[in-house]
Amino acid sequence: MRFGIAEINIRTPIGMQMTGYAGRVTGAIGIHDQLKMSAVYIESNGVKSIIITCQLLGFDPDFSRITELKIAQALNLPVANIIIASIHTHAGPASGTLYGCGTADPLWLEQTQHDLVKLAKDAVSETFEGYFEYLTGECEIAMNRVAMANKYPNYMDMIDKEVGIIKIYKKSTYTLKAIYLNYGCHPVTLDNKNYLYSADYAYYAIKKLKENYGQDVVVIFSTGCCGDINPRYRLSFENTEKSGNILADSVLTAKTELIHEDAGIKCYEREQTIPLAVEHSYEGYKKIKEDSLIECHKSLENIMQNYVSLQIAAVKVLWADLCMKGFETDMLITEIHPVIKIMRIGDINIVALPFEVFHDLGLRIKNMLGIKRTLVIGYSNGVYGYLPYGELYDKAGYETKTAHRYYGYPGPVCKDAGDIICKCIEDMI
Repeated sequence: MRFGIAEINIRTPIGMQMTGYAGRVTGAIGIHDQLKMSAVYIESNGVKSIIITCQLLGFDPDFSRITELKIAQALNLPVANIIIASIHTHAGPASGTLYGCGTADPLWLEQTQHDLVKLAKDAVSETFEGYFEYLTGECEIAMNRVAMANKYPNYMDMIDKEVGIIKIYKKSTYTLKAIYLNYGCHPVTLDNKNYLYSADYAYYAIKKLKENYGQDVVVIFSTGCCGDINPRYRLSFENTEKSGNILADSVLTAKTELIHEDAGIKCYEREQTIPLAVEHSYEGYKKIKEDSLIECHKSLENIMQNYVSLQIAAVKVLWADLCMKGFETDMLITEIHPVIKIMRIGDINIVALPFEVFHDLGLRIKNMLGIKRTLVIGYSNGVYGYLPYGELYDKAGYETKTAHRYYGYPGPVCKDAGDIICKCIEDMI
């Protein structure tokens, strides 16, 4: 097996709009920690693959697809063998569509796409013969925010505690070159009052691991299934550091599950149709638009006090208008077509989903493919919004009933979307 590791800085212009939250009144005013994007190239028996992870909120599916094609051409490998994931930090520059929460700058997107292609080339330019170790740890910095809102007494336990870890070594010297870890918890310890770029708790986890393993070791964090999951400790950099250190400790004490010195690679890709649960008729959207315009005018009477309310109402106006135009042109979006990817490296499964996935669906996929040998990465190859699942689908508030407005869809994914995804995965492999 041959590996290549590369890492570069993400462009973080001061003053650029940030994303993830409504309510920010200006762009970024500083950098707490330099955001990164990292690449892991893996080749075995002539099969080439690459996983890129960005410390950003997420990209639009179209942007991701075009970038994959450019990387595929540059590296001469199939698009199916490319995963581009984001960690979903809410303290990064605007990188995709999220109405009312910052607008991505077209020039920044063009430059970032160029950077992603260069990063992929860098990873391939200096490969080495190596092997990898797969470990699992357990971390409890998370809690289920949907279950908490619905007064479940066990909301602290309704999480996926597993941390999946891949350690990559250079074979000739047995030198640790990179650590790739995956855990499901929203990187939102910082709220909309933060105007500093940051990878949130992932930064502190990476910092502590590099202090323990060496500054030359590239440490990469990827976000798992956390659509309904928040950090337990929030709203300060002190709590951000606390969560990151706890996550790092779970890696330091992790248990080795297997070691692969020679593992074959198989990559799968499928576009899957998922219906949307369209909420209203044309008249319904028209009524929402009219009511929301009234809300906007009321908020304008005291804009400083009602700024967040104004943003929320303005997004409802925009969303309702988009839906009305969809009806008028007979082009209303009633289904989406996400691309699901699976990368199998020896006995390890890496599943990439372009959603904010509820944790229970992630656990179901792990049970399907193998607990303690499956990583499920969210926010991958674009983001279509939330994928609520199970009994919490109907109980969720923002995730099921509101979030789709910010992505520009007339309704959330249908209730059986998770089942459709699972059937898709079963058919793929």
